[in-house]
Amino acid sequence: MSLTSLPIQTFEEYDPSVPLILPHEKVYSMQVGYKLFRLSGLSLSSDSPSYFTKFFSEPENEEKILFFDRDPKIFEKIYNHLQGYSINIINDYEFMHLWSDAFYFGLTNLKKVLTEQDIFASIGDKCFKIPRVLLINEGNSQNYFTVNSDRLLFDNLAIIEKKNMLRPPPQRPAIVTNRSPQLFSDLLEYLKGNTLVIQNEEHRCLLLKEARYYRFLELEQRMINHKIINNNIILNLEDISKKGISNISPMDKSQELSIQYSRPYINEKPKNLIFQIISNEDLKNCKLIINKKMNITTAKFEGKIASKLKQIFKNVEPLLVNETSISFLVGISKSKTIINNHEMNRNWINELFSSDKEEIEEDSERNSKKRKLSNNTTKNIQGEIIEIYLKKSLWKILMRGQLARLEALSLEGLTSPNLDIIEFI
Repeated sequence: MSLTSLPIQTFEEYDPSVPLILPHEKVYSMQVGYKLFRLSGLSLSSDSPSYFTKFFSEPENEEKILFFDRDPKIFEKIYNHLQGYSINIINDYEFMHLWSDAFYFGLTNLKKVLTEQDIFASIGDKCFKIPRVLLINEGNSQNYFTVNSDRLLFDNLAIIEKKNMLRPPPQRPAIVTNRSPQLFSDLLEYLKGNTLVIQNEEHRCLLLKEARYYRFLELEQRMINHKIINNNIILNLEDISKKGISNISPMDKSQELSIQYSRPYINEKPKNLIFQIISNEDLKNCKLIINKKMNITTAKFEGKIASKLKQIFKNVEPLLVNETSISFLVGISKSKTIINNHEMNRNWINELFSSDKEEIEEDSERNSKKRKLSNNTTKNIQGEIIEIYLKKSLWKILMRGQLARLEALSLEGLTSPNLDIIEFI
Protein backbone atom coordinates (compact mmCIF):
# COMPACT_ATOMS: atom_id res chain seq x y z
CA MET A 1 0.00 0.00 0.00
CA SER A 2 1.48 3.35 -1.02
CA LEU A 3 1.21 6.48 1.05
CA THR A 4 -1.14 7.97 -1.54
CA SER A 5 -3.53 5.03 -1.23
CA LEU A 6 -3.90 5.22 2.55
CA PRO A 7 -7.56 5.58 3.52
CA ILE A 8 -8.60 9.02 4.75
CA GLN A 9 -10.30 9.14 8.13
CA THR A 10 -13.66 10.89 8.04
CA PHE A 11 -15.91 12.02 10.86
CA GLU A 12 -19.64 12.41 11.20
CA GLU A 13 -20.92 15.79 10.06
CA TYR A 14 -20.52 18.24 12.89
CA ASP A 15 -23.78 19.45 14.40
CA PRO A 16 -23.27 22.89 15.99
CA SER A 17 -26.66 22.89 17.71
CA VAL A 18 -26.70 22.36 21.48
CA PRO A 19 -29.85 21.28 23.33
CA LEU A 20 -31.24 23.67 25.90
CA ILE A 21 -30.70 21.49 28.97
CA LEU A 22 -29.28 24.34 31.05
CA PRO A 23 -29.56 28.06 30.28
CA HIS A 24 -26.74 28.62 27.79
CA GLU A 25 -25.68 32.02 29.17
CA LYS A 26 -25.54 30.99 32.84
CA VAL A 27 -22.16 30.10 34.39
CA TYR A 28 -21.76 27.14 36.74
CA SER A 29 -18.89 26.36 39.13
CA MET A 30 -17.17 23.05 39.76
CA GLN A 31 -14.30 22.32 42.12
CA VAL A 32 -12.21 19.37 40.90
CA GLY A 33 -9.54 18.49 43.43
CA TYR A 34 -7.53 21.65 44.05
CA LYS A 35 -8.78 23.61 41.00
CA LEU A 36 -11.98 25.59 40.36
CA PHE A 37 -13.58 25.36 36.91
CA ARG A 38 -16.34 27.62 35.59
CA LEU A 39 -18.39 26.47 32.59
CA SER A 40 -21.38 27.93 30.78
CA GLY A 41 -24.67 26.12 30.47
CA LEU A 42 -23.95 25.95 26.75
CA SER A 43 -20.75 23.94 27.36
CA LEU A 44 -22.36 21.64 29.96
CA SER A 45 -25.36 21.02 27.68
CA SER A 46 -23.12 20.10 24.73
CA ASP A 47 -22.56 16.59 26.13
CA SER A 48 -25.77 15.79 27.94
CA PRO A 49 -27.47 14.34 29.81
CA SER A 50 -24.65 14.01 32.30
CA TYR A 51 -23.95 14.14 36.02
CA PHE A 52 -23.37 17.89 35.64
CA THR A 53 -26.66 18.73 33.91
CA LYS A 54 -28.61 16.52 36.26
CA PHE A 55 -27.11 18.27 39.32
CA PHE A 56 -27.46 21.85 38.10
CA SER A 57 -30.97 21.27 36.74
CA GLU A 58 -32.17 21.07 40.34
CA PRO A 59 -33.22 24.62 41.36
CA GLU A 60 -31.56 24.33 44.77
CA ASN A 61 -28.20 23.51 43.15
CA GLU A 62 -27.98 26.33 40.58
CA GLU A 63 -25.67 28.50 42.68
CA LYS A 64 -23.77 25.73 44.42
CA ILE A 65 -20.18 24.73 43.68
CA LEU A 66 -20.16 21.10 42.60
CA PHE A 67 -17.16 19.32 44.13
CA PHE A 68 -15.40 16.22 42.71
CA ASP A 69 -12.43 14.53 44.31
CA ARG A 70 -10.78 13.76 40.94
CA ASP A 71 -7.59 14.80 39.15
CA PRO A 72 -7.89 18.38 37.79
CA LYS A 73 -5.26 17.66 35.11
CA ILE A 74 -7.50 14.97 33.64
CA PHE A 75 -10.55 17.21 34.04
CA GLU A 76 -8.85 19.90 31.95
CA LYS A 77 -9.26 17.58 28.95
CA ILE A 78 -12.96 17.22 29.78
CA TYR A 79 -13.18 21.01 30.20
CA ASN A 80 -11.74 21.49 26.69
CA HIS A 81 -14.07 18.83 25.26
CA LEU A 82 -17.15 20.57 26.70
CA GLN A 83 -15.93 23.88 25.26
CA GLY A 84 -15.93 22.30 21.81
CA TYR A 85 -12.21 21.67 21.30
CA SER A 86 -10.64 18.54 19.87
CA ILE A 87 -8.52 17.04 22.63
CA ASN A 88 -5.07 15.54 22.30
CA ILE A 89 -4.27 12.58 24.53
CA ILE A 90 -0.62 12.06 25.35
CA ASN A 91 -0.30 8.43 26.44
CA ASP A 92 -2.12 5.26 27.45
CA TYR A 93 -2.41 6.20 31.14
CA GLU A 94 -4.01 9.54 30.32
CA PHE A 95 -6.42 7.78 27.95
CA MET A 96 -7.36 5.24 30.62
CA HIS A 97 -7.96 7.91 33.28
CA LEU A 98 -9.93 10.12 30.89
CA TRP A 99 -12.12 7.19 29.84
CA SER A 100 -12.84 6.33 33.49
CA ASP A 101 -13.83 9.91 34.29
CA ALA A 102 -15.93 10.22 31.13
CA PHE A 103 -17.89 7.20 32.36
CA TYR A 104 -17.98 8.57 35.92
CA PHE A 105 -19.47 11.88 34.73
CA GLY A 106 -21.80 10.23 32.21
CA LEU A 107 -20.32 12.01 29.18
CA THR A 108 -21.63 9.89 26.32
CA ASN A 109 -20.19 12.00 23.50
CA LEU A 110 -16.72 12.01 25.05
CA LYS A 111 -16.76 8.23 25.46
CA LYS A 112 -17.69 7.92 21.78
CA VAL A 113 -14.87 10.26 20.75
CA LEU A 114 -12.37 8.28 22.83
CA THR A 115 -13.37 4.91 21.38
CA GLU A 116 -13.09 6.28 17.82
CA GLN A 117 -9.73 8.01 18.30
CA ASP A 118 -6.23 6.57 18.31
CA ILE A 119 -5.39 3.27 19.97
CA PHE A 120 -2.77 3.50 22.70
CA ALA A 121 -0.43 0.60 23.34
CA SER A 122 2.59 0.10 25.57
CA ILE A 123 5.08 -2.33 24.04
CA GLY A 124 8.02 -3.07 26.31
CA ASP A 125 9.05 0.29 27.74
CA LYS A 126 7.57 2.44 24.96
CA CYS A 127 4.08 3.89 24.46
CA PHE A 128 2.63 4.03 20.93
CA LYS A 129 -0.26 6.01 19.52
CA ILE A 130 -1.78 3.98 16.67
CA PRO A 131 -4.11 5.85 14.28
CA ARG A 132 -7.25 3.74 13.82
CA VAL A 133 -7.24 4.67 10.14
CA LEU A 134 -4.24 2.33 9.70
CA LEU A 135 -6.26 -0.60 11.00
CA ILE A 136 -9.57 -0.30 9.18
CA ASN A 137 -8.74 -2.93 6.52
CA GLU A 138 -10.39 -6.32 6.87
CA GLY A 139 -7.93 -8.59 8.63
CA ASN A 140 -6.41 -5.75 10.69
CA SER A 141 -9.48 -4.20 12.32
CA GLN A 142 -10.09 -6.95 14.89
CA ASN A 143 -6.65 -7.22 16.42
CA TYR A 144 -4.88 -7.74 19.75
CA PHE A 145 -5.39 -4.13 20.80
CA THR A 146 -9.03 -3.58 19.83
CA VAL A 147 -10.14 -6.84 21.43
CA ASN A 148 -8.19 -6.17 24.64
CA SER A 149 -9.32 -2.54 24.74
CA ASP A 150 -12.99 -3.48 24.47
CA ARG A 151 -12.58 -6.07 27.19
CA LEU A 152 -10.62 -3.74 29.46
CA LEU A 153 -12.98 -0.79 29.10
CA PHE A 154 -16.43 -2.31 28.90
CA ASP A 155 -15.89 -5.25 31.26
CA ASN A 156 -14.68 -2.84 33.94
CA LEU A 157 -17.73 -0.65 33.40
CA ALA A 158 -19.98 -3.66 33.86
CA ILE A 159 -18.25 -4.39 37.19
CA ILE A 160 -18.71 -0.77 38.33
CA GLU A 161 -22.41 -0.85 37.50
CA LYS A 162 -22.94 -4.28 39.06
CA LYS A 163 -21.26 -3.31 42.35
CA ASN A 164 -22.75 0.22 42.31
CA MET A 165 -19.35 1.80 43.01
CA LEU A 166 -19.21 5.47 43.98
CA ARG A 167 -16.29 6.06 41.62
CA PRO A 168 -14.25 4.02 39.13
CA PRO A 169 -11.62 1.72 40.62
CA PRO A 170 -7.92 2.29 39.81
CA GLN A 171 -7.26 1.11 36.25
CA ARG A 172 -4.08 0.70 34.29
CA PRO A 173 -3.75 0.13 30.55
CA ALA A 174 -2.69 -3.18 29.11
CA ILE A 175 1.09 -3.44 28.68
CA VAL A 176 2.78 -5.95 26.36
CA THR A 177 6.02 -6.64 28.20
CA ASN A 178 7.35 -9.57 26.18
CA ARG A 179 7.55 -8.00 22.71
CA SER A 180 10.04 -5.70 21.00
CA PRO A 181 9.10 -2.00 20.75
CA GLN A 182 11.50 -1.57 17.81
CA LEU A 183 9.83 -4.33 15.79
CA PHE A 184 6.41 -2.86 16.58
CA SER A 185 7.63 0.53 15.39
CA ASP A 186 8.70 -1.13 12.13
CA LEU A 187 5.24 -2.70 11.78
CA LEU A 188 3.63 0.73 12.07
CA GLU A 189 5.98 2.09 9.42
CA TYR A 190 4.95 -0.71 7.06
CA LEU A 191 1.28 -0.02 7.80
CA LYS A 192 1.92 3.59 6.76
CA GLY A 193 3.29 2.38 3.41
CA ASN A 194 7.03 2.37 4.09
CA THR A 195 7.89 -1.04 2.62
CA LEU A 196 11.61 -0.24 2.67
CA VAL A 197 11.61 -0.75 6.44
CA ILE A 198 12.32 -4.48 5.86
CA GLN A 199 16.09 -4.83 6.06
CA ASN A 200 16.59 -8.47 5.08
CA GLU A 201 14.85 -11.86 5.16
CA GLU A 202 15.68 -12.44 8.83
CA HIS A 203 14.11 -9.08 9.68
CA ARG A 204 11.05 -9.97 7.54
CA CYS A 205 10.58 -13.24 9.46
CA LEU A 206 10.70 -11.36 12.77
CA LEU A 207 8.14 -8.83 11.56
CA LEU A 208 5.83 -11.58 10.30
CA LYS A 209 5.99 -13.23 13.71
CA GLU A 210 5.05 -9.93 15.37
CA ALA A 211 2.22 -9.29 12.89
CA ARG A 212 0.72 -12.71 13.66
CA TYR A 213 1.01 -12.09 17.40
CA TYR A 214 -0.91 -8.81 17.16
CA ARG A 215 -3.41 -10.32 14.67
CA PHE A 216 -2.51 -7.88 11.88
CA LEU A 217 -3.54 -10.51 9.35
CA GLU A 218 -3.86 -8.27 6.29
CA LEU A 219 -0.50 -6.70 7.06
CA GLU A 220 1.05 -10.16 7.39
CA GLN A 221 -0.12 -11.07 3.88
CA ARG A 222 1.34 -7.85 2.46
CA MET A 223 4.71 -8.53 4.10
CA ILE A 224 5.22 -12.18 3.18
CA ASN A 225 7.97 -12.85 0.67
CA HIS A 226 6.32 -13.73 -2.62
CA LYS A 227 6.72 -13.41 -6.38
CA ILE A 228 4.08 -13.13 -9.06
CA ILE A 229 5.25 -14.38 -12.47
CA ASN A 230 2.68 -14.45 -15.26
CA ASN A 231 -0.24 -16.38 -13.75
CA ASN A 232 1.79 -17.96 -10.93
CA ILE A 233 2.29 -16.92 -7.34
CA ILE A 234 5.38 -18.26 -5.53
CA LEU A 235 5.40 -18.51 -1.72
CA ASN A 236 7.30 -20.24 1.05
CA LEU A 237 5.30 -23.18 2.42
CA GLU A 238 5.10 -21.69 5.92
CA ASP A 239 3.50 -18.50 4.52
CA ILE A 240 0.58 -20.26 2.83
CA SER A 241 -2.88 -19.97 4.42
CA LYS A 242 -5.57 -22.55 3.73
CA LYS A 243 -8.03 -19.64 3.40
CA GLY A 244 -6.39 -18.67 0.11
CA ILE A 245 -6.51 -22.11 -1.54
CA SER A 246 -9.06 -23.14 -4.18
CA ASN A 247 -9.32 -26.33 -6.24
CA ILE A 248 -10.77 -25.60 -9.68
CA SER A 249 -10.36 -29.13 -11.04
CA PRO A 250 -13.78 -30.69 -11.86
CA MET A 251 -14.88 -33.44 -9.50
CA ASP A 252 -15.37 -35.87 -12.43
CA LYS A 253 -11.54 -35.93 -12.71
CA SER A 254 -11.71 -35.01 -16.40
CA GLN A 255 -8.98 -32.34 -16.06
CA GLU A 256 -5.79 -32.03 -14.09
CA LEU A 257 -5.36 -28.42 -13.01
CA SER A 258 -3.09 -26.50 -10.66
CA ILE A 259 -4.28 -25.47 -7.21
CA GLN A 260 -5.20 -21.76 -7.24
CA TYR A 261 -4.18 -19.31 -4.55
CA SER A 262 -4.85 -15.72 -3.57
CA ARG A 263 -3.48 -14.11 -0.43
CA PRO A 264 -6.26 -13.67 2.16
CA TYR A 265 -7.45 -10.06 2.68
CA ILE A 266 -5.54 -8.96 -0.45
CA ASN A 267 -7.68 -7.98 -3.41
CA GLU A 268 -6.01 -10.04 -6.13
CA LYS A 269 -7.04 -12.57 -8.75
CA PRO A 270 -6.27 -16.25 -7.84
CA LYS A 271 -3.16 -17.63 -9.51
CA ASN A 272 -1.44 -20.99 -9.89
CA LEU A 273 0.26 -21.83 -6.60
CA ILE A 274 3.97 -22.63 -6.52
CA PHE A 275 5.47 -23.22 -3.09
CA GLN A 276 9.04 -23.45 -1.84
CA ILE A 277 10.30 -25.76 0.88
CA ILE A 278 13.66 -25.10 2.54
CA SER A 279 14.71 -27.94 4.85
CA ASN A 280 18.38 -27.26 5.61
CA GLU A 281 17.84 -27.77 9.35
CA ASP A 282 16.60 -31.36 9.04
CA LEU A 283 17.03 -32.93 5.62
CA LYS A 284 15.30 -36.14 6.70
CA ASN A 285 11.96 -34.32 6.75
CA CYS A 286 11.93 -33.80 2.98
CA LYS A 287 12.88 -36.71 0.69
CA LEU A 288 12.58 -37.60 -2.96
CA ILE A 289 12.21 -41.40 -3.27
CA ILE A 290 12.96 -43.06 -6.61
CA ASN A 291 11.75 -46.66 -7.03
CA LYS A 292 13.65 -47.98 -10.08
CA LYS A 293 11.88 -51.33 -10.01
CA MET A 294 8.39 -49.81 -10.20
CA ASN A 295 9.46 -46.75 -12.21
CA ILE A 296 7.76 -44.28 -9.86
CA THR A 297 8.98 -41.21 -8.00
CA THR A 298 7.43 -39.94 -4.77
CA ALA A 299 8.09 -37.14 -2.32
CA LYS A 300 7.81 -37.90 1.39
CA PHE A 301 7.49 -35.14 3.98
CA GLU A 302 7.72 -35.51 7.75
CA GLY A 303 7.82 -33.37 10.89
CA LYS A 304 6.74 -29.72 10.67
CA ILE A 305 6.69 -29.82 6.87
CA ALA A 306 4.18 -32.69 6.90
CA SER A 307 2.03 -30.94 9.51
CA LYS A 308 1.89 -27.76 7.43
CA LEU A 309 1.05 -29.64 4.22
CA LYS A 310 -1.75 -31.55 5.95
CA GLN A 311 -3.10 -28.33 7.44
CA ILE A 312 -3.25 -26.25 4.26
CA PHE A 313 -4.14 -29.06 1.82
CA LYS A 314 -6.73 -30.59 4.12
CA ASN A 315 -9.18 -31.59 1.37
CA VAL A 316 -6.76 -33.24 -1.07
CA GLU A 317 -6.01 -36.94 -1.49
CA PRO A 318 -2.25 -37.58 -1.63
CA LEU A 319 -0.60 -40.93 -2.31
CA LEU A 320 -0.23 -41.74 1.39
CA VAL A 321 -0.85 -39.94 4.65
CA ASN A 322 -0.45 -40.99 8.29
CA GLU A 323 0.11 -39.35 11.66
CA THR A 324 3.74 -38.44 11.03
CA SER A 325 4.15 -38.10 7.26
CA ILE A 326 2.53 -37.35 3.93
CA SER A 327 3.61 -38.61 0.49
CA PHE A 328 2.77 -37.53 -3.05
CA LEU A 329 3.40 -38.96 -6.50
CA VAL A 330 5.87 -36.67 -8.24
CA GLY A 331 6.66 -35.59 -11.76
CA ILE A 332 10.18 -34.18 -12.19
CA SER A 333 10.77 -34.24 -15.95
CA LYS A 334 10.51 -30.43 -16.13
CA SER A 335 12.55 -29.75 -13.03
CA LYS A 336 15.93 -28.10 -12.77
CA THR A 337 17.74 -30.55 -10.48
CA ILE A 338 21.01 -30.34 -8.56
CA ILE A 339 22.21 -33.44 -6.67
CA ASN A 340 25.41 -33.44 -4.59
CA ASN A 341 26.23 -30.04 -6.14
CA HIS A 342 26.06 -31.46 -9.70
CA GLU A 343 23.43 -30.11 -12.05
CA MET A 344 21.54 -32.95 -13.70
CA ASN A 345 20.45 -32.88 -17.32
CA ARG A 346 16.73 -32.58 -17.97
CA ASN A 347 16.37 -36.26 -18.91
CA TRP A 348 18.30 -37.67 -15.94
CA ILE A 349 15.37 -39.46 -14.31
CA ASN A 350 14.55 -41.39 -17.51
CA GLU A 351 18.21 -42.28 -17.92
CA LEU A 352 18.27 -43.51 -14.34
CA PHE A 353 15.23 -45.74 -14.88
CA SER A 354 16.72 -47.19 -18.07
CA SER A 355 20.42 -47.33 -17.07
CA ASP A 356 20.37 -51.06 -16.27
CA LYS A 357 18.77 -52.01 -19.58
CA GLU A 358 20.10 -49.64 -22.22
CA GLU A 359 23.23 -50.23 -24.29
CA ILE A 360 24.73 -47.85 -26.80
CA GLU A 361 27.21 -48.31 -29.58
CA GLU A 362 30.58 -46.77 -29.05
CA ASP A 363 31.58 -44.53 -31.94
CA SER A 364 35.19 -45.59 -32.42
CA GLU A 365 37.48 -47.75 -34.52
CA ARG A 366 35.93 -50.89 -32.82
CA ASN A 367 32.40 -50.13 -33.95
CA SER A 368 31.13 -53.58 -32.91
CA LYS A 369 32.06 -53.15 -29.24
CA LYS A 370 29.17 -52.20 -26.94
CA ARG A 371 29.12 -50.90 -23.44
CA LYS A 372 26.49 -50.04 -20.86
CA LEU A 373 25.43 -46.40 -20.57
CA SER A 374 27.38 -44.54 -17.94
CA ASN A 375 26.01 -41.03 -17.62
CA ASN A 376 28.13 -38.66 -15.53
CA THR A 377 25.08 -37.23 -13.81
CA THR A 378 23.66 -40.56 -12.63
CA LYS A 379 26.67 -42.82 -12.12
CA ASN A 380 26.87 -42.07 -8.39
CA ILE A 381 23.17 -42.70 -7.79
CA GLN A 382 22.92 -46.42 -7.11
CA GLY A 383 20.34 -48.88 -5.79
CA GLU A 384 16.79 -50.03 -6.47
CA ILE A 385 15.29 -47.57 -3.97
CA ILE A 386 17.07 -44.23 -4.09
CA GLU A 387 16.48 -41.52 -1.49
CA ILE A 388 17.50 -37.94 -2.18
CA TYR A 389 17.37 -35.58 0.79
CA LEU A 390 16.11 -32.22 -0.42
CA LYS A 391 17.64 -28.99 0.88
CA LYS A 392 15.50 -26.78 -1.33
CA SER A 393 12.58 -27.59 -3.56
CA LEU A 394 9.98 -25.76 -5.61
CA TRP A 395 6.64 -27.44 -6.28
CA LYS A 396 3.36 -27.04 -8.09
CA ILE A 397 0.45 -29.13 -6.78
CA LEU A 398 -1.80 -30.54 -9.49
CA MET A 399 -5.34 -31.76 -8.85
CA ARG A 400 -7.53 -34.23 -10.69
CA GLY A 401 -10.74 -33.88 -8.74
CA GLN A 402 -9.53 -34.48 -5.18
CA LEU A 403 -6.51 -36.56 -6.26
CA ALA A 404 -3.25 -34.64 -5.82
CA ARG A 405 0.25 -35.00 -7.18
CA LEU A 406 3.29 -32.75 -7.15
CA GLU A 407 5.15 -31.35 -10.13
CA ALA A 408 8.74 -30.42 -9.25
CA LEU A 409 10.06 -27.20 -10.77
CA SER A 410 13.39 -27.04 -8.95
CA LEU A 411 15.19 -29.54 -6.70
CA GLU A 412 18.45 -29.33 -4.77
CA GLY A 413 19.47 -32.30 -2.67
CA LEU A 414 21.99 -34.84 -1.39
CA THR A 415 22.12 -38.62 -1.62
CA SER A 416 22.98 -38.70 2.11
CA PRO A 417 21.79 -36.32 4.84
CA ASN A 418 25.30 -36.35 6.31
CA LEU A 419 27.17 -35.83 3.06
CA ASP A 420 29.75 -33.04 3.27
CA ILE A 421 30.03 -31.09 0.05
CA ILE A 422 33.13 -28.97 -0.40
CA GLU A 423 32.40 -25.93 -2.53
CA PHE A 424 34.72 -23.42 -4.14
CA ILE A 425 34.69 -19.96 -2.57
